[in-house]
Amino acid sequence: MRFTYVKNGIAGAWIVGLGAVAAFLGLDTILAWIVLLVLGLLPPLVMLWKWNPPAQTTSERIRESIR
Repeated sequence: MRFTYVKNGIAGAWIVGLGAVAAFLGLDTILAWIVLLVLGLLPPLVMLWKWNPPAQTTSERIRESIR
């Protein structure tokens, strides 16, 4: 599985999970929706921006150069 798919899957699961929690709690105030929006979008955006794929090992570089 590609690294970007894993990151996107985790971010999507986070957002869907918080949406389910919001539906379960029955949020009705605008402040609650703003907090939900910040908690729903900020962590996945930071994760997608900061989480880099692992560095290539020496054997992977050798195999890539042979191809």
